[in-house]
Amino acid sequence: MVPTERMKSLRRSTPGCRSLVYVDLKARLVLCSDSDLPVPPQEALDALCLRGARLLTGSLRAAADAALAEPVAEAVAVQGGRIEVYLSTPAAPDEALCGVLEASADPHVALDILRRGIDTILPEDAARSPANLQKGS
Repeated sequence: MVPTERMKSLRRSTPGCRSLVYVDLKARLVLCSDSDLPVPPQEALDALCLRGARLLTGSLRAAADAALAEPVAEAVAVQGGRIEVYLSTPAAPDEALCGVLEASADPHVALDILRRGIDTILPEDAARSPANLQKGS
């Protein structure tokens, strides 16, 4: 199964998940995405990626790490009448899943499903690069 099919399967198994985006936080780059909404403009995907990078790698992350006395690998935000969830990839901390949920969705349920599925998006032996994602490896 190629990454786009894995993304679609993971999004569909997450109640209330409208869009799911796999990003490179360091490069601020959308690697692949799936949505049941009309094709979101690239600017919307890029903005989701940027918010994820700010929450999971920037000064907000450092403040959360200090306040909680442990590393933060997830974030939840309410944005424009929807819920956004962000999860760092355990195997590749510079990569993350960003999900857009319906306002009525339970972010705890979504995070639990996404935590269990995040490592299934790319095969373990695949090189994590935009070129390989676009090829469907």
